[in-house]
Amino acid sequence: MIQANETESTVVVGAGTAGLIAAFELRKVGIYPRIFEKASRVGDQWRARHPQLTLNTHRDLSYLPSMRYPAGTPAFPKRDAVVAHLEDFVAKESMPIEFGVEVDHISISEGVYRLATNKGTITARNVVIATGRDRKPIIPAWTGLERFQGKVMHAAEFRNPCDYDGKRVLVVGSGNSGFDVLNHLAKQKTAALWLSSRHSPTLVPKRLFGVTVHRLSPFLACFPTRLVDAALAATSYVAFGDLGRFGIGKPAAGGATRLREGIALASDDGAVKAIKAGTIKVVPEVQSFDEDHVNFKEGQSCSPEIVISATGYAPDLEGMLGSLGLLDEQGRTLINGPQQLSYLPGLYCIGMRASIVGDIGSAKVQGRAIARAIRRRPTR
Repeated sequence: MIQANETESTVVVGAGTAGLIAAFELRKVGIYPRIFEKASRVGDQWRARHPQLTLNTHRDLSYLPSMRYPAGTPAFPKRDAVVAHLEDFVAKESMPIEFGVEVDHISISEGVYRLATNKGTITARNVVIATGRDRKPIIPAWTGLERFQGKVMHAAEFRNPCDYDGKRVLVVGSGNSGFDVLNHLAKQKTAALWLSSRHSPTLVPKRLFGVTVHRLSPFLACFPTRLVDAALAATSYVAFGDLGRFGIGKPAAGGATRLREGIALASDDGAVKAIKAGTIKVVPEVQSFDEDHVNFKEGQSCSPEIVISATGYAPDLEGMLGSLGLLDEQGRTLINGPQQLSYLPGLYCIGMRASIVGDIGSAKVQGRAIARAIRRRPTR
């Protein structure tokens, strides 16, 4: 059972990068939070993914506070390097994480939060939600999906790219996770490879003229959204040219605008070259499935053995936070960083919005602001 003393000052829910950053910043101002993590170790989300997975953000903008990645780490660290970085940080900072603790429900009474967990109940004056935006993979309920004889999986389940050699593969979704999968599969010897794109992505290269594009993001973050939209569109055009004749049109909204809506940028690392070469064939939006075919709008179809649904994630916070009036119609939190709701004093969220500087860079800013806000709150 969880050790429950008197009402705690602060609890951090989640020990991913955002939760660790929040705890670090709180400890810097003299607040020592309890840290709850439902997994049995740090980095479990990363460990579950394929070993070739990399950060889409540069290592110099993606390290945890007080330490950098070791010398020789690639510009875009791979899965195992990220996991080691998390472990090293926890050890260096002696983070007292309570593993195996899952918060099932949070309620509030007279300004005090009651956290019902699988290990018991605890009360706290301040709570920082750091459970991430991608707790629950989403696969749409396509018509006829139950009849399909092939394999359907979410991009979160994508493992060793070599497993897809000789296979006919359809990737559905051209966002961040879709292009991550395509970047890897473009290097493999698939029998056929299709991309079904409903919305054209804001696509940026990892490097342009030898420059790592993401290193410019702190500079871009200083400008208004409309100017950043224009800069991203120009970068995409210079890098890739007009992709319309290959089936990828212009996005309906700019990249920075879509970031504000929670839609991350898609990063190319070889997929566009394969699209131009015809190795990856772009097809319209999925309309329905039958036993051995996937049917698209405009009358097209294909016969994949494997369908990889890169169709996004949900925060999956309804059970934990649904009774607090904190979530919008899409299940996203109404606040992020130091933002507060008047009827939920002392409740904060971190890492719940996509950012042009990346999740770790933005979490550092949010963590410092949250720590200052909690320090300023009256103790009773």
